Amino acid sequence: MVRRFFRGPYQFTRLYKKPAILLEEREFTDDLDENLKSLKKNLGDPADLVWRRLESGKETTAVILYFETLVDRDLLGRQVIEPLNRRLHEVKGPLDAEDLRESLTFPKVLAVTHLHQAVERLLAGDVLLLPAGARVVLALPLLGVPRRPVDEAPTEKGIKGPREGFTETITDNIGLIRRYIKDPNLRLEKKVIGERTKTEVAVVYLNDLANPDIVAEVRKRLEQIEIDGVLESNYLGELIADRRWTIFPLVQETERPDKVAAALLEGRVVIFVDRSPFTIIVPVTSNELYQSQVDFYYNPFIATMLRLIRAVGTIIAVTLPGFYLSFISVNPELLPQTFIQLEASSRIQVPLPAALEMLLTFFAFEVLRESSIRFPAGLNLIIGVGGGIVMGLAAINAGLVSGITVAVVVFCILGTFNTSNPSKEQAWRWVRYLLFAAGAVFGFMGVIATGVLVLAHMAGLKSFGVSYLAPWAPPLPVDIADAPVRLPWWASYRRPPTYRPREEDRLGKTEGEK
Repeated sequence: MVRRFFRGPYQFTRLYKKPAILLEEREFTDDLDENLKSLKKNLGDPADLVWRRLESGKETTAVILYFETLVDRDLLGRQVIEPLNRRLHEVKGPLDAEDLRESLTFPKVLAVTHLHQAVERLLAGDVLLLPAGARVVLALPLLGVPRRPVDEAPTEKGIKGPREGFTETITDNIGLIRRYIKDPNLRLEKKVIGERTKTEVAVVYLNDLANPDIVAEVRKRLEQIEIDGVLESNYLGELIADRRWTIFPLVQETERPDKVAAALLEGRVVIFVDRSPFTIIVPVTSNELYQSQVDFYYNPFIATMLRLIRAVGTIIAVTLPGFYLSFISVNPELLPQTFIQLEASSRIQVPLPAALEMLLTFFAFEVLRESSIRFPAGLNLIIGVGGGIVMGLAAINAGLVSGITVAVVVFCILGTFNTSNPSKEQAWRWVRYLLFAAGAVFGFMGVIATGVLVLAHMAGLKSFGVSYLAPWAPPLPVDIADAPVRLPWWASYRRPPTYRPREEDRLGKTEGEK
């Protein structure tokens, strides 16, 4: 069924050999000292490993074991140590495992019987309680690492809309989504990926909307990943993409909870990765990467104007260098005579060929752009803007570059930021230089032919069975109507058929009412 939907089996090549597991896979014994010794041996007895004995008289009742760098010590004292000491003082005798469990005020206690499971829980930030004379260990989740507060997403800022952005904590991120969607059909499936990092990954979707074939394919690709560590969501984005050798993003990444909620309501699947503020949304189309969630917070006419500016500005920014270079270097006969005279007068003192001149100008602005990202916050704007203006004027006055070339380069650098997705913007930078090279060598027809090849490559891409150029190719009239313009909500009564949702109706009696 999955193969028919995706038109062929998904071949996943193993990138890494599975590392050997060094932990001892055996059960605990009833000897407390032996169990403690085995745990310290498997962990290498690190300096931040702390253990504390709970004694009743001269007998050791239990041992508390934890990493002081991972555990919230305030919660440990209030919810574990104080209740146990109070219970030992009342009973004045040894306590077994069941007595220890009942003495705790902690809401979640996990019983572990195998050594390797206890080591994994300890490395995940749990506190281990080792009772004397028992073949079981109690694991208490008391992770207390620092957390970043919820703030506005720095990469997707907007004038209107919520100011919430995801953080690096997966539980907080899922909680933000549950605040938006209070539906019992919201499904959450958790997995652990990474032999060494043990990174927690969550797959979230609406059971009555998401296509079951897409959900099954997401599960399949995640289960086939064998890697030693996952530090950020882009690790998974690359590993689960349909095509590896492409510059275009085949998954959508976002920091905005409202965008994730909107994607879930369209029937798409979202992947959360612990320690990453970016979530992955699949499937995705090229058209989706031009739309911003802020569009839906404006009047439809204003949002439509913003979408058109965004699309036209990106097209001009990508194609203008190639066309400009082809017109002034290879095919000047295609330009009006007035423009030829203007260009010739501006280049009369420039010693460099047009292609080399534009290439050096682009390189200078790219260096300025990359360095401005790493400037201190207070100097970023001053050095970025001031340095660009001073450098551009100095180059023009010295006769190294022409004013028209600098104007074209600056417009193209700014125009590529019209794309609402950073990954798509980076892809268009590659395409811009590809068209630039084609225009310098083959002229006008070279730019046209290269553009057709880029579109052909995009037409052959898929994202979890969905055409990357949808809804334009193949044409889907319902989605095309909402692509260049932003339809009002009373006209958007159908969910996008591009993602094949199980339930197509979005509005009920509200449809068509005045």
